[in-house]
Amino acid sequence: MDMLRRVTDIAYKTCGIVAAIALAAIAVLMLAQIIGRLFGIMVPGVNETAAFLLPTTSFLALAYAFRAGSHIRVSLVLHMLPDKARRVADLLSVGIGALLMGFFARSTWGLMQDSIRFREVSDGLLSIPLAIPQGAMFLGIAMLTLAMVEEFFNILSGRTPSFDDTRDVVMREREDASND
Repeated sequence: MDMLRRVTDIAYKTCGIVAAIALAAIAVLMLAQIIGRLFGIMVPGVNETAAFLLPTTSFLALAYAFRAGSHIRVSLVLHMLPDKARRVADLLSVGIGALLMGFFARSTWGLMQDSIRFREVSDGLLSIPLAIPQGAMFLGIAMLTLAMVEEFFNILSGRTPSFDDTRDVVMREREDASND
């Protein structure tokens, strides 16, 4: 189980790095367009390329952010629950989330397959195949689904969820120490 977790952590981090590179590429493209305008040079396809890099940035970062505990959670309420009830709440939320993300991954896969089958391209200047940004969306959603399924079994085995907010845990430990 630990070996699998190390491999998936590498995959999530890799997706996060690719998302960061895509975000940097958007910034470089926008900067090139701004500088180009100052000198009267038009940089073609910047808006379209940046728009198609956005799903890469957004979706590939999902699994990494989930594992890091960066997604919004109602931890204030969760930390008030007894440990057993909190574990059940975590299992329910992660389980339902995994099912929903699995459905979205399946739908995105179908959308991507249709784009490949019909050779759909963007309407803009560059004619980018739509399967490319849809593939990034699919990969990101599939990785988030994998992370949620993995986390479900992690919680089920009695381990602390990896997305647990350490600040809340520290505050909770301080509260426990002051109650003693």
